[in-house]
Amino acid sequence: MHKGNSIKSFIFFSRTGCLLPLLIILNLFFGWMFFKPIIWLSMEGILILLFIINSYILTRRISSFSGKRNNAIDIEGEVVEDKHKLK
Repeated sequence: MHKGNSIKSFIFFSRTGCLLPLLIILNLFFGWMFFKPIIWLSMEGILILLFIINSYILTRRISSFSGKRNNAIDIEGEVVEDKHKLK
């Protein structure tokens, strides 16, 4: 997968992640006014399921970005003391 595509999809999924909780809350409080009870509960279940799937995908993508890099160079550090001290 191209790096640009993964970043675009990362941004897309992070934006929908903010919208889904809002839709869940709005449906929970106001959905019963507009829909029949079975449709209202079904929509709530579908929204919660979509939120869980979206959260899972987002955490997998974040963990793949934070994985160990294969091209990193490990350099051994040494303490260097100054021979010339300022007075």
